[in-house]
Amino acid sequence: MCTVAEPLKELFNNHVIQALSAFATERKVRLYLVGGSVRDLLLKRQTTDVDFALASDAIQFAKAFATRIGATCIALEENPSTARVIVKQHDIPQTPQLSMDFAQFRAASLTEDLNLRDLTINAMAIAFENVGTVLNHTCEQNSSHVIDPCGGRKDLEVGLLQFPSEQVVLEDPVRLLRIYRFAAQLDFKISQNAIHIVKKHRSLLSEVSAERCRDELMKILSVKKAHLYLQQMEAAGLLTQVVPNISKSWCPLATFEENPIPAALSTYHNEINTYLQEKLGMGVNRGALLKLSLLLADSRGDIGKRLRLSQKATQLIARLISGGEQFKKASPHLTHKQVIHFLRTYRLDWWGVLLYAAASDSITATLLEQIVNTYSKHVLPVRKKGKLITGKDLIQTFQLKEGKQIGDLLKQIEERQFDGEIQTREEALAAVAALIQQSNGLL
Repeated sequence: MCTVAEPLKELFNNHVIQALSAFATERKVRLYLVGGSVRDLLLKRQTTDVDFALASDAIQFAKAFATRIGATCIALEENPSTARVIVKQHDIPQTPQLSMDFAQFRAASLTEDLNLRDLTINAMAIAFENVGTVLNHTCEQNSSHVIDPCGGRKDLEVGLLQFPSEQVVLEDPVRLLRIYRFAAQLDFKISQNAIHIVKKHRSLLSEVSAERCRDELMKILSVKKAHLYLQQMEAAGLLTQVVPNISKSWCPLATFEENPIPAALSTYHNEINTYLQEKLGMGVNRGALLKLSLLLADSRGDIGKRLRLSQKATQLIARLISGGEQFKKASPHLTHKQVIHFLRTYRLDWWGVLLYAAASDSITATLLEQIVNTYSKHVLPVRKKGKLITGKDLIQTFQLKEGKQIGDLLKQIEERQFDGEIQTREEALAAVAALIQQSNGLL
């Protein structure tokens, strides 16, 4: 039996989908479930993004449907006419919003439209009225309902990725990257014919915008075993078209993907995962950027500019690489003050620097434990306690005026607090008094 997972049945039995069926019937519009939606349905993958195709007036149809159900409609493209309807599930807590794309055929017929798609597994369709039948029957029984001009169903069953034709790559060269992205996400193999096409046309990537190349690369880096697919891209001469300067060693990236969180950091597993998942613009998270940093090592060049990364993302890459390089030069043991200085300098990114250094084999387990212990026993308690004094305290207690002196004094007090030299408000004020007296003595 090849039954479909319950979440998919729930999706297509959703009241919004039912309303869409009634609306299409009322308007005498024949809808087709297409592309990734058919692929995911046949793979039994849960999704909240549904793609439909229709013969004409997609934007007009989507706007009218959105108005009918009180949803949001966004026009995406004029040619072909494409729009997105977004439905927020207010009545079901913690349920992600449902997104439905409606696109007009890019050719005279549905079959011709499917032949223009990126991969054979994304070139299938099911008439909307037959989706229920496909959901509720075995694979053998519903196969006749799948419109499949490119043989995508067979490729899906054997886990093979192919282009419908060489022409689809010439029309949109980003598909050279996309085939590796799907290989990584689905753990599929790429056909030899597709690899031949990639090698033949890899130089066409220069015609693709940096943003589109970046998005495909980051999606590859987001999978657990990205290094396997990046190595395939390098073998085909494709990776250096996107990232010209890569490290000669794959070991650091492979090591991180095999064991991302060293034993010494296991206590903070949840915090580290949260840190890695945080996005720094353009949908790019720290985990993917850490992997990119390991791929680049000390040859990062102008990667931020090349991939149109956000300033925060570019800065993170620089911090990870420079921090990791510092550990290569450091002794196996750091002083207490050196560790505190590291933790304060890198703040939240100390997690990333240690993960980078561990994967690069540039830090010992002993030093990792020393840093973690210092963080938990000294730095974290100080941060939880907060500042002992403020600028307002200095103005009121010592009759100081606002300016650079107050900032300098607060900085020195904070350093002493983190170093463990002072622990109370009274000690902080006494230290300020001594610093002021010392300063006046030098005048």
